[in-house]
Amino acid sequence: MGMKTKQKQKIVDEIVDDFNEHQVHDSYWFKNSETQIEWSREQEMYLILYKDKTWDYCEPKHLFMYIEDLHEKDLKNYNSMGG
Repeated sequence: MGMKTKQKQKIVDEIVDDFNEHQVHDSYWFKNSETQIEWSREQEMYLILYKDKTWDYCEPKHLFMYIEDLHEKDLKNYNSMGG
């Protein structure tokens, strides 16, 4: 059974806050999604790196779009570890 929309949104918001507001992470590997998100201080952008060697980037205000695309298992694991 999938996550409820409110539960998923809460975790997405928590991850975005951990990166943007609390600066808990400069980099984090989401194992099941095979995606790494890294903060580039010099460019003030996030790099979204995928295992297939493709990548994307975004401003902090758009990070939520990439977090929403992660596998539910990564969201649950992140939530259970407390970030």
